[in-house]
Amino acid sequence: MGVPHLYSLRGRIGRREFALTQIGVFVSAYFATFLLIVVGGAGYASQAGVRGVWEAMVDFTAWIVAGHALWISMAAAVKRCHDRGLSGLMLLFAMPPVIGQLWLLLSLFAGPGEAEDNAYGPAPERDALSQGFALA
Repeated sequence: MGVPHLYSLRGRIGRREFALTQIGVFVSAYFATFLLIVVGGAGYASQAGVRGVWEAMVDFTAWIVAGHALWISMAAAVKRCHDRGLSGLMLLFAMPPVIGQLWLLLSLFAGPGEAEDNAYGPAPERDALSQGFALA
């Protein structure tokens, strides 16, 4: 998957690509957060409300990283909805606590996509998960 494909809301992706994208976003955001804490510091000055230009730059960078991570994650979820034959607007059902996240987990991670081309594009390449192997 190329970089422009990461940000696109068009097309379809399978379960493996969706899972790898979500894992990649999580790991990238985790390391970016760690680096921002190390660079920005978590010492007495930041707890006392003393802020300078450096801290503002670190905060701005954190917002940029978070925005990219959120967009990539949501774009992958929209494309996974497309693979299931659903509109990306179905992700609004993931907003309510517990029930929404349960739907997201069961539908996008475990549910197979449509084998044929649909209104959202051609079928993605099938992987081991799509061939009948289940997550343990």
